[in-house]
Amino acid sequence: MHYFQSLKESFERNADPVYARGAKAYMRGLSEFYGLGSPLRRELYRDFIRQSGYLEPSQLENLVSYCWEQPQREWQYVGLEMTEHFARKGNPDLLKLAEFMITHKSWWDTVDFVAPNIAGAILKKNPSLIRMQIEDWMSSGNLWLLRSGLLFQLRYKFETDEALLFELCERLSGHKDFFIRKAIGWSLREHSKRNPLAVTQFVGSHNLSPLSQREALKIINKTRERV
Repeated sequence: MHYFQSLKESFERNADPVYARGAKAYMRGLSEFYGLGSPLRRELYRDFIRQSGYLEPSQLENLVSYCWEQPQREWQYVGLEMTEHFARKGNPDLLKLAEFMITHKSWWDTVDFVAPNIAGAILKKNPSLIRMQIEDWMSSGNLWLLRSGLLFQLRYKFETDEALLFELCERLSGHKDFFIRKAIGWSLREHSKRNPLAVTQFVGSHNLSPLSQREALKIINKTRERV
C-alpha cells in the first residue's frame, strides 16, 4: 500500500534481527517481527503521521486489513494505534472493525489494547449499545471476545458499570482458561482502586479461581500490609 511505503522503509531500516528473534520466541512464534522496541516503533509511527497525516475514516478498514495481512507484528500495532485515533470520536460503526482485530491474529498483546482503548472508547460514547454488544461477545464462545467483555471498562474509572462488571465476572468464574481467569482478576483489581469494599465483598462471596482471587485482591492486600 503506497500510503504506508515510507513507514515500511523506516521499519526495515531500523530492524534488529536479534531483537526480532527474541520477540518471536516471547510471543511463542505467533508472528514475525522487525525487532523494534515499543519506544522506537512509536517514534517512527509518530514521525510517519506527522509527515503523511491520516487518511479519511472511510479508508480505515482497508488500512487495517493491510496491517493484518503483514507478517510482522509491528504492523498490527500500527493498525491498533491508527484505529484508536478514530475510535476516540465514538463512531459505533468501528465496533465491527474492533471485533475483527480481536478475533484475527489474536493474542493478548493486541486484544488487551483493542478491548479498553478502541471498543471501550466507542462503547463509552454509546452506552445504549453496551448491553447488546457484550451479550454478543458472551454468547460467541470466542476466548478473546470473552476476555474483551471483561476488560472493555478498564479505562472507565468512576464511570464503571459495577453491576455489569460483577455480572460478567460471575458468569465467567467457572471458565478454565488462564486468560479468562486472569482477566477476571485484572478487571476486579482495577475496580478496587475506586471501590475496594465492593470488590472485597464480591471476591468473598463468589467461587473464583485462586488466580482470579489473587489478582483481584493485590492492591487491597498491599494496602492492608501497609496499615
